[in-house]
Amino acid sequence: MRIALTLVVLLAAAFPAAAAGLDGVKGADDRVEVVARQYPWSAVGRINNGQGGHCSGMLIGPKLVVTAAHCLWNKKTRQPMPAQSLRFVAGYDRGQYLAFTQVEKTVIAPGWVFDQPYSPVLAAKDWALLLLAEPLGEQVGWVALGANPVPADWLVTVGYGQDKAHIPAAHLGCHVTGRLQTGVLTHDCDAVHGDSGAPVLVWRGGVPTLAAIHVATFGMGGGKFLGGAVAAAEFTAEANRRGAQSPGRSGVLTQPLDPRVSVTAQKP
Repeated sequence: MRIALTLVVLLAAAFPAAAAGLDGVKGADDRVEVVARQYPWSAVGRINNGQGGHCSGMLIGPKLVVTAAHCLWNKKTRQPMPAQSLRFVAGYDRGQYLAFTQVEKTVIAPGWVFDQPYSPVLAAKDWALLLLAEPLGEQVGWVALGANPVPADWLVTVGYGQDKAHIPAAHLGCHVTGRLQTGVLTHDCDAVHGDSGAPVLVWRGGVPTLAAIHVATFGMGGGKFLGGAVAAAEFTAEANRRGAQSPGRSGVLTQPLDPRVSVTAQKP
């Protein structure tokens, strides 16, 4: 299903952190806390810029993270953030974490332009790769890049939203709802400011793979919203050149679990 481009785009970044509104929650808030030490949540992390802002990202190789390109823009200086100012914190939970390291290099999607109005056209190019100083994936794991997320046994988004910035919160069992004319996938997963770059994972045969990354929220009018995501196919070739690895690896701290049981007892 393709959706016409009659949308209002609500950027999902938190660089700096957004002040108000949870427009990415679509009806009831279905996010639940997941266990940061369990795979694949251990391979999800916060990308901190040292200025109080953050986005979300995921390891797709021992030293490679994927996130949203707009997360690397400094609105105050109107310049891209230098790689050395960024930190990737894997398995972060309430001030504790499994591992962290500095970013050594950023690779921005070809055709991405920072300083222009955000749109569904720009959203299609909204991805970036972070090359890490240390191979955190050998400790906490990584996920392989997947193909089309439809069909899937199980679809999940997980990140560090503005209202749950210190815990990994996931929407389990959400859906891809269509595709815009620009190629951006739309979904009904709850994802808010701070969740930019958050993985959209699919489970097939009990194995998680990365199908897409969340980049924006589209206002459909009448108080209704859809999430926007860049399919992994858009960055797979470049990621493979930069160190993405398949199959995924659970790391030394964790073991793969069914996402439906890898949650805490209560919503965060």
